[in-house]
Amino acid sequence: MKDHQKDDFLDSVAHELRTPITAIRSAGEILADDDDIPLDIKREFLNNIITESDRLSEIINDILYLDKLEHGEIALHIQENNIIETYKKALNPLLHLIQQKNIHLSEVNLLNRFIFEYDEARMIQLFQNILGNALKFTDEQGTIQTKLSERENQLIIKIFNTGKHIPEDDLEMIFDKFYQSRNQNILKPTGSGLGLAISKKIVQAQGGTIKAENSGLGVTFTITLPEKIKENKNEVEQNQNTV
Repeated sequence: MKDHQKDDFLDSVAHELRTPITAIRSAGEILADDDDIPLDIKREFLNNIITESDRLSEIINDILYLDKLEHGEIALHIQENNIIETYKKALNPLLHLIQQKNIHLSEVNLLNRFIFEYDEARMIQLFQNILGNALKFTDEQGTIQTKLSERENQLIIKIFNTGKHIPEDDLEMIFDKFYQSRNQNILKPTGSGLGLAISKKIVQAQGGTIKAENSGLGVTFTITLPEKIKENKNEVEQNQNTV
């Protein structure tokens, strides 16, 4: 990584960490300075401290995890798994939030078979990152659709969500660490800001590719993975060493 890239990353990390730290300090100062704060207001400030502390922890954990991914320090556990079952495991924790926004959820299964070779834990994380991102930017009563298919010994996963298009200049860069679009109304994250960067590294580590494109009334993320990752062991190791 070049020096200016390191500087940009450190600036981004500092910016992301400053926000929750400032919120925690402000709430703490108010609680310390005023002994007569009503109980309900005090609870609100304490809840804010807990929420921002959790966000701070999430940012730090994601930074450390992404660093390990980039240096090939996360061992892959490649074995045969049922991709439909893996998808359901990833989706289940998000169902309540999807129902809260009255989002129409659909699945298109064009697979001739369901067993593929991949790291299931990493695949669940990948699904949740992309689905969670789609959930953030899909309006109420919108649509999220997942389509699974095969092509030339590859597993193709397309996750579409209705919503505003991503500016064309941002389509490549949204997978960069802490990347912020000039149009903050579209791409301002509410999490650590590293979800898509982590997703890209997970896909690359398994010899695959990921891209985003504007399509129809929304955005589609396309993930392509080799049918048999074990047969691409050298390529996987090369990706881990170069990402």
